[in-house]
Amino acid sequence: MTIFRRRPNEKFWCYKIRLGPNRWRTFKGYSDKRATHEKASQHQAQIDRGEVGLVDRYAEHKLRPLVDHVGEFIASLTGAGRDAKYVYVANKRLRRILNDIPWQHTADITLDGFEKWRSKQQEKADKPSPVTLNQHQDILSGFCNWMVRRGRMPINPIASLAKLNAAVDIRRQRRALSDAETQRLLDVSPEPRRTVYLVALLTGLRRAELEQLRWLDVHLDAPKPFLTARASTTKNAKDAVIFLRDDIATALRSLERAGDTVFEVPDIDTFKVDLAAAHIVQKDKLDRIVDFHSLRHTLATNLGRAGISIRTAMEVMRHSDARLTTRTYTDATMLPIAEAIECLPRWEVQSQKRKALVASMGDTSESIGVRTGATKCATKSSAQLGICSHDNALREKNDGSENTPINKGENSDLPGRESGVTQNSAGRIRTYNRSVNPGAPGLYH
Repeated sequence: MTIFRRRPNEKFWCYKIRLGPNRWRTFKGYSDKRATHEKASQHQAQIDRGEVGLVDRYAEHKLRPLVDHVGEFIASLTGAGRDAKYVYVANKRLRRILNDIPWQHTADITLDGFEKWRSKQQEKADKPSPVTLNQHQDILSGFCNWMVRRGRMPINPIASLAKLNAAVDIRRQRRALSDAETQRLLDVSPEPRRTVYLVALLTGLRRAELEQLRWLDVHLDAPKPFLTARASTTKNAKDAVIFLRDDIATALRSLERAGDTVFEVPDIDTFKVDLAAAHIVQKDKLDRIVDFHSLRHTLATNLGRAGISIRTAMEVMRHSDARLTTRTYTDATMLPIAEAIECLPRWEVQSQKRKALVASMGDTSESIGVRTGATKCATKSSAQLGICSHDNALREKNDGSENTPINKGENSDLPGRESGVTQNSAGRIRTYNRSVNPGAPGLYH
């Protein structure tokens, strides 16, 4: 978009905007340059949305049934290498939205329509959780963004819709396993399930990542054994190098290599059997559950208990947000909070310095601060009052210096000290309390 005048003495500004690939056109604006710029911006936005222009580039896609676009979107997910479970859930959620909302074409998708559907879901007796509704919004927004990138829609109509607060209604809250529970689970689980649980506990690999782990990804002969999680198998679609502890490397070497994949991950029913054999309750008094993903929560919790830095723990967990590591995955009930309080420094209630100060004041009580007047001020620390290091002889000279004594008196409450009032050259009056011994500092307040 360009703003210009055709000739130097031209009254009106003109603007040039893009109508399509390598297609530009000039329009007449106003005499005010700013108003012309605003008009040009609105005009360009209308053309991009297909509202005005010589040709509506979205006309063809507006006429196609919305279910056809959804089918092509699901096919693109499969072609992009997304795992079968993710594709299945995405297709199920999109179909559910389209079945409940009478959207037939792309132009029917509106923010208000989805928001009304979401409100109706929350009014049901068996209403879904906020997390589930947010996941439906995510997949619908992902579909709309895909349509925009493919040039089938001008904008994502629900991009500005705020998500629900998932913290107010948590349906599935996991907990970590204690050290004793972890040991019992490993003791009762036969091979190769024991090795699966051990790898999950010490690497944080998810179920899907363990299922797709191949022997080619495991490097046990390296100086420091490690395995590689391929981008096509990880949740964030990024390659990851995960170092293995010696006990994991030993357990992996003992496994039989029956095929290309390393593990046959036990299903949920088998995992529940192992939990029962280990006397681990699946739901505690706080309604927190234990499932296979709890092994990943156990790793995050143990990293926090071991005092590992948050940045290092994020790398081990492969998190991009510290809040996931510290809040979602770390079980705060297992953190050594009481031990942390015991590690704080201790201060003596009656230190030798405090006792000496009380004795010098002639106070027989065990507390400080019960006296009033000048005596109470004198009990303040030197950092609060300020220590004047001028020599007594200099302060006693009445020569117009910064602090000239104008009144002196003996303080019976402070043996060996002298109090009085001074006035500086600016006329400011200050009281002081100093030692009568030569060279001792004075306390001003």
